[in-house]
Amino acid sequence: MASSARPLLVPKPDPDAPPLIPLNPDLRRESDRDPDAASPADTTPLTAEICALLRRELEPSPDDHTEFAQRLRLTQQRLDDISARLCTTPPPPPLPSSPPSPLSRADAKRATSMPPPPPPPSSPPPSPPPPPPPPRAYPTRSTASANPAQASSSTAGARSKKRSRGTPGAEMVRATVTTAADLLLVRNVSRRARLTFEALRGHYNRRGQSRADMVALSTMLSRGLCLYRDKRIVGPVPGVFVGDVFNYRAELIVVGLHNHTQAGIGYVPASLVSEGHPVATSIVSSGGYLDDSDSGDVLVYTGSGGRPRNGGEHHADQAFERGNLALAYSCKYGVEVRVIRCHDCDASPSAKLYVYDGLYKVESTSYGPGKSGREVCKFNLVRIPGQEELGSKIWHASRKLTSTLDTNTRPPGYITLDLSKGKEAVRIPVCNTVDQNTSPTEFEYIARPEVPPSMVPPRLARRHRCCIYSKTACGGGSSSCSCSCVKRNGGGGPAYNADGTLVRGVPVVYECGVLCGCPSSCPNRVTQRGMTHRLEVFRSNETEWGVRTLDLIQPGAFICEFTGVAVDAAHSRNATGSSTYWGGILDPRKFPARWREWGDASAAALPDEVPSRFPQCLAPEYLLDVSLRRNFATYICHSGTPNAFVEFVIRGDENESCPHLMVFAMETIPPMRELSIDYGLDQ
Repeated sequence: MASSARPLLVPKPDPDAPPLIPLNPDLRRESDRDPDAASPADTTPLTAEICALLRRELEPSPDDHTEFAQRLRLTQQRLDDISARLCTTPPPPPLPSSPPSPLSRADAKRATSMPPPPPPPSSPPPSPPPPPPPPRAYPTRSTASANPAQASSSTAGARSKKRSRGTPGAEMVRATVTTAADLLLVRNVSRRARLTFEALRGHYNRRGQSRADMVALSTMLSRGLCLYRDKRIVGPVPGVFVGDVFNYRAELIVVGLHNHTQAGIGYVPASLVSEGHPVATSIVSSGGYLDDSDSGDVLVYTGSGGRPRNGGEHHADQAFERGNLALAYSCKYGVEVRVIRCHDCDASPSAKLYVYDGLYKVESTSYGPGKSGREVCKFNLVRIPGQEELGSKIWHASRKLTSTLDTNTRPPGYITLDLSKGKEAVRIPVCNTVDQNTSPTEFEYIARPEVPPSMVPPRLARRHRCCIYSKTACGGGSSSCSCSCVKRNGGGGPAYNADGTLVRGVPVVYECGVLCGCPSSCPNRVTQRGMTHRLEVFRSNETEWGVRTLDLIQPGAFICEFTGVAVDAAHSRNATGSSTYWGGILDPRKFPARWREWGDASAAALPDEVPSRFPQCLAPEYLLDVSLRRNFATYICHSGTPNAFVEFVIRGDENESCPHLMVFAMETIPPMRELSIDYGLDQ
């Protein structure tokens, strides 16, 4: 709800409306007239101040079309030329005085509250803005409740239609989530948008498209699938948690965390604010400038400009304009800024990882010579207390922990360095810093499920036809692959991408089996090669025992398998499915079909997308007894917004009524993040 007192800054309902001062025909002809000529009696003389005001109103918006924004900049340059000519000529004779109208007084007040206009290119860099006054009321007009349904429907209304200047656009708001149900809802909406982006990126990447991430972003923008495009959110973004990580900057735009693919400073343009001043809402800090300094809670951020877009030496002075000016006014008005840190990461497909580290306040600004010898804008940002632990701090701590564990050193609180006792491809440590409970070490660990002979079909005398009989390797990236195992997945290509991630969720994945002639390195044997990510079992006050990752896990990647002793459901006392995800019996039939969410790009309605033809499969006819013999997977917790899902996998000629229970990542999972799946407890 809006406050009853007049706020300091009030967003305009129409940010792209024409300027407040109309460009009448006389004013447009002013650029072609001799500045020494007398002005008509019925026209206000053109002055440098009016040029500055017009220039400010013509500042391009980040949402403007590239060609239109270029025309606005050309108009601004023409106004700069006119202003320079006016400054070199004597002022015109004063007009007869008349009582000022209320409108002219308001315009005068507005003009005096604006910062000085940027000088022509030949002028020296401008001085910093005046020192900020004491913090005052929050600058937005209203506080909006985060309604994902409204957010998605409002952006969908613009699908396949580009908004032109002069039509209603985004407004600046603060979004709030008040209930647990709303929090669950907005988290699901954010995850759905990221899943669509990842499905589109994979679609274009498999077709050899360069910069598949940017093509996916363009598709989502054109179809209105990016979140909160009709809002400029100041403060936290609904559905995005501190510590969330992103492989691409395009993902930041998809969820509304940042609004630029290259610029490091995201801001609300001056046209959205009644005072005519831009305010910054987010920054991406990558440490690319010599004057950057980062201690976690305190960040010294160097402004933008002064060096080539693709990197290189700092060769020019910076100026308080665009994003730099917006950060200065965020300091003046006390507007918090979202901070995203960029880290080098070999495990990321982009070689970069973007970590959301929460909200910061711009405490001070400065302008002066930097280490490069050029004038730079510097901003001192301090993290707002009371937030979740710094995501980048957790990222660095996990690297240090894995290095310690790799040296066979047991850190404090660790019960064992390997729960599997060498039975897994990677070690599974157990950590308990809460109490003295050691129950995970008290069961017999088995790395593979045990299936009784009665549930194993007899082996065929002839090998299953596989890549040994074909010229194309199994899952070799071609939809015309002749491998019969791949064909059983429903057609349309292999089940896995070249990096081993799952292409699309299906009812069951058919991998090559022991009777196939292909080697163990076959691309259609991903789960058979075992675990590749380092995980650990840990004790917490919230979920008792849980499982978290020590590595970065990519979306669609294989994580682990549920193991135990298979029991025929038809002859079991628990055939009715009376089981718990923590107890002695695990019923595969209880898992919801979360696989439908992975790799689904149907929301984008791609014209060349082949409709999915899911393979037909039998319902599992067994239960998994995990009471005495099992692995660590039974400690994965339940969630209504899980970051992983269960996929059924059949290898070769295995019994189709007894599929493997494989766990795949639903999203990018950062180090030290707890794994969660949906056990169907909410149904």
